[in-house]
Amino acid sequence: MAGVEDDPNLKGLKRYFNSETNRGRANVSELLMAGGDSVDESQLKGLSKYFNSATNKGRANTAKATYAVFGAIILYFTLKPKKK
Repeated sequence: MAGVEDDPNLKGLKRYFNSETNRGRANVSELLMAGGDSVDESQLKGLSKYFNSATNKGRANTAKATYAVFGAIILYFTLKPKKK
């Protein structure tokens, strides 16, 4: 079925992300290539070298920092002394 434009028998997400139709193959390749590492990392200076939205490494560091901040807030409110 290579080259088929759309298959009405495909249901749900399989209709948009599959290897049987042109649209499905295009959507899968867009999903896999979405954002990442197309920036010259030598141009990044300061904190943007570690925390940015242009590289996968920068996104991962941003997510880790976010989790760390939320964890610290939870620990603070869990361990702070209770008022009498």
